[in-house]
Amino acid sequence: MFHIFNGLRVLTIPVMSVLLVSAVPVLAKDFPYRQTVSLKVGQSVILKGVRNQCSKDKAPSWGSLTKMPKLKTGVLTDGGTGTMISKTCNGRVAARAIKFKATKPGSEKVNIYKDAFRITVK
Repeated sequence: MFHIFNGLRVLTIPVMSVLLVSAVPVLAKDFPYRQTVSLKVGQSVILKGVRNQCSKDKAPSWGSLTKMPKLKTGVLTDGGTGTMISKTCNGRVAARAIKFKATKPGSEKVNIYKDAFRITVK
C-alpha cells in the first residue's frame, strides 16, 4: 500500500499483531459451599468442593469420594476439578466439586463430608 508522505510516495506495510497464548493455566473460581439450594427437576448445582488433604495441585479423584449419601430428591455427581478456600489448610487448595442434579420434587436435609445441606426440589 502506498501513501504520500511529505510529497514522497512511501510504501507502507501493515503490521499484523500476534496473539500470544500463556502457558500458565487460568484458575477457575473457587467452588462455593451452598448450604441451602432450591432447584427445579432437571437443574444441577455445585454444592461444595472436597479437598485432598492440603494439596494445592492435586484434587481427589471422584472414585475416592466414598462417603456419598443416597438422596431422595436427586443424585450427586462429579463436578470436575478446581479450587476451594480451606480454613484448615489456611488458603486455596485443589478440590473436586460435588454436583447435585435434581430428579424428584421434595426437600431433605443431608450431610456431605461434614457439611450440612438443605435441598428443595420443585
